[in-house]
Amino acid sequence: MTTLLTGGNGWVPSFVLRRLARRGERVISFDLMPPDRALREHLGDAIEQVVFEEGDVTDAGRLREVAEQHSVDKLIHAAAITPRLEREMAEPARIIDVNFMSTVHCLELARTMPEIARMVYVSSGAAWGSGHEVEALDEDAPSRADGLYGILKHTCERVCQRYARLFDIDVVAMRPANVYGPMERVTPGYSGATELREMLRIAAAGEPILVNSLAGPYLDWTYVEDIAEGIELAWATPQLPHDVYTITGGQLYPIGDMLAAFQRHWPGLEYREVAEDDANYSVSGDPPGPVPSNARMAQDFGWTPPTALDDGVAEYIAWIREYGPQ
Repeated sequence: MTTLLTGGNGWVPSFVLRRLARRGERVISFDLMPPDRALREHLGDAIEQVVFEEGDVTDAGRLREVAEQHSVDKLIHAAAITPRLEREMAEPARIIDVNFMSTVHCLELARTMPEIARMVYVSSGAAWGSGHEVEALDEDAPSRADGLYGILKHTCERVCQRYARLFDIDVVAMRPANVYGPMERVTPGYSGATELREMLRIAAAGEPILVNSLAGPYLDWTYVEDIAEGIELAWATPQLPHDVYTITGGQLYPIGDMLAAFQRHWPGLEYREVAEDDANYSVSGDPPGPVPSNARMAQDFGWTPPTALDDGVAEYIAWIREYGPQ
């Protein structure tokens, strides 16, 4: 089999790329960014199964050319811009083009190339938005997204569902949780950073991490390898009973728990809670909200993310100390 993976050189997709390549699958990584040192070392010997093709996912002709040239029979669409507010304000049309229209281009490939057995759309928990007044969030919860990223992720899920019904194609959307782990670095679509990487940037500079709260935001931090495994399951499992799945550990962690885990695996790392004006990294301090549910994954795949927090943090810290916080 040959799988076309858009955005394959990026953070989470690079783990999907490695998992499929290690299975012996041929994978075409379609990306604006050429493979860098971190990606090549990350892939190791599995790189022999990977073909790197440079291209922009908004270029429907180039995308089709690559798909046809390599006779792809599965498609994972992961390319996206994950914007902070400044980028959202600076280039909204580009974000819409990349995050929405590229999905339409991929759906058109799935519609017109009968050899493509399944398309996996990599969505995001951002599709839910915030402000839900429930204890748990499942895939049927309504979207309250108000940023372009979340709005477009939810919209793309709906468009995928409509294409599937109209044209009888096999499409499934996977919603990753809040991700942590190695390979988070600047790419054409990702120039921001998680709260965790920003705090580790302070530690890497040899300074104590001073936060205004050890409580919120409470987030369902899930190790990046587990996120990739969930996407791989969707790629590999035939006849899925649902068309949207959430990949999450199903547990909320306060900032204090994450900092404590960092400290356990980075001797000398210091952190403490200080007054707002003295903080070198400010967090919301918000109370916990609804817990994203992994019940559908557990039911349909018999799977929940297997990596314990300390095991994932140990891998993350080791990578940060070798490559820097990027």
